[in-house]
Amino acid sequence: MKPDILTSIHDIGLCLKTLVKSRFNKNVKVIYNSTGRYRSLYISFYKNHIWQFYVEDHVSYYLIYLLKDNKVIRKDMVKKGDTIDRFYTRILHFIRLI
Repeated sequence: MKPDILTSIHDIGLCLKTLVKSRFNKNVKVIYNSTGRYRSLYISFYKNHIWQFYVEDHVSYYLIYLLKDNKVIRKDMVKKGDTIDRFYTRILHFIRLI
């Protein structure tokens, strides 16, 4: 069986949306933006503070930021073509900070 692979920024948006729903029971809306240099997405939710995930779609990788009250708390890079399981293990470091 082939592992599920990240193929687009929409896959990351769906993964983050389901992760926030399962961990914090918050319904979030993924906002896609393509007006800047890179395609990006935002996910915002409240849990005593304003938490946001911001993802930029670069040529061969994705930059993922975790923001707390509009300040960058953590930044990480995920390569395109990585498996979704690897993405979840990397993003759990973000979730532990919340």
